Amino acid sequence: MSGIDVTSQVEFGPVDDELLPITRCVCGATFPAWTYSISIYDEPGLLTPCPKCGRRLYFSSSVRVYEYRDEEADQ
Repeated sequence: MSGIDVTSQVEFGPVDDELLPITRCVCGATFPAWTYSISIYDEPGLLTPCPKCGRRLYFSSSVRVYEYRDEEADQ
């Protein structure tokens, strides 16, 4: 399955493991947090359609970890 990046067209809350609460869908419908959530799985049978428009969304997540270093300590 291929996906189209619609990140800028939705609003959502914080990720909870494999779920993401959608608070505004691509169609503009709004939902209280955790009323409509999507998962990381892009398999058609596992996608929860938007209650308003039926769009099936999924998400991916990326994390980066950084070490802070004082410039003085590096010298």
